[in-house]
Amino acid sequence: LYAYRVLANDGGFDSWIISAIERSLDPNKDGDLSDHVDIISMSLGSDVGYPDDALSKAVDNAVNLGVVVVVAAGNSGPYEQTIGSPGTARKAITVGATTKSDNIAVFSSRGPVIWENGTIIKPDIVAPGEYICSAQASQDTMWNLYKTAYNTNIHCIDNKHINISGTSMATPIISGVIALIKQAHPDWKPEEIKSILKGAAVNIGENITVQGYGRIDSLKAV
Repeated sequence: LYAYRVLANDGGFDSWIISAIERSLDPNKDGDLSDHVDIISMSLGSDVGYPDDALSKAVDNAVNLGVVVVVAAGNSGPYEQTIGSPGTARKAITVGATTKSDNIAVFSSRGPVIWENGTIIKPDIVAPGEYICSAQASQDTMWNLYKTAYNTNIHCIDNKHINISGTSMATPIISGVIALIKQAHPDWKPEEIKSILKGAAVNIGENITVQGYGRIDSLKAV
């Protein structure tokens, strides 16, 4: 398991994220890309973007080399066309969020992605993203940001974990399911895995630009 820090407390630049994507293709920096990571999970994004921007292209390049890339759709819902880069990448698996009652979370960013060269359907799939128990940030500005953004200071498990909502919480769920799929089917390529995830998804009755192909069905997908 590799972790690359790509943002500071106040955000960062696309170039930082692209550098981490490129490093994940060659973790030991020996020029041999055969030891690339299997899955990239990115709970991050910008407010703007399109499939041909540099960050989206970096994602597509990684997929072309055999890496499955999973990206959060964003939390700018319920408005349409609110998915930013790198969730706009054609070959990314872009993830929206559902509530505990299996409805689309109001904050989950919606598609489609429309730009001067065309239109693509996003998100691709949705997963639970409401009040997910997660590691708590340190008692600093980020902790205050969490409390403001998610209107919660509810601890779960212990005082080092809190409930957080967002497509950033749904994204690693999909990444975990893909890890199980890779374990069961190590020869499957990223395109096959993306197709299987969508085909196994549960239709929860929303428009495709809201739910993608539906809510993840982990067991069926594997």
